[in-house]
Amino acid sequence: MNEKSWKESVTELQRLVLPPDTNIFNDLYGGRLVEWVDNVAAIVATKHSRRRNVTGSIDSMFFLSPINLGDIVHLTGRINYVHKSTMEIQVDVYSEEGLTGEKNFTTTCMLTYVAITQDGRPTEVPGLILETDDDKERFKQGEIRRETRMKNLSDIKARQPKGI
Repeated sequence: MNEKSWKESVTELQRLVLPPDTNIFNDLYGGRLVEWVDNVAAIVATKHSRRRNVTGSIDSMFFLSPINLGDIVHLTGRINYVHKSTMEIQVDVYSEEGLTGEKNFTTTCMLTYVAITQDGRPTEVPGLILETDDDKERFKQGEIRRETRMKNLSDIKARQPKGI
């Protein structure tokens, strides 16, 4: 299977925050942002793998600045790491005040997607071409995060109640 550059699947999306997207304080619902982040990551995973994909995990999200009604939300997704059938995708989020153009960093989130066959079994994805020192560092850090995720997954499975 051929390797691909992250540049082949990078995805940018912009959304305008409308009243149905907000809470009683006119701030964007956190769940709505998670939906948008997951959507961008799904597009990146599909473009990289050209396979069916499912969300395997979403790492923690820290909301560093509010996103308000009328703001423009900028989401940029790129692939950092691949391992057999899994892909780690980073989505960076910025908000832009619609009238002033002032931009604020909101969050970065790492998501893991799993490429699957028609019957739901994991399937191989293309490797990742590492062209720059930044690409290599992102890949290395992704590998470390994967090890942590795998340990966390194992711990969760071990604590799962039996017989449910």
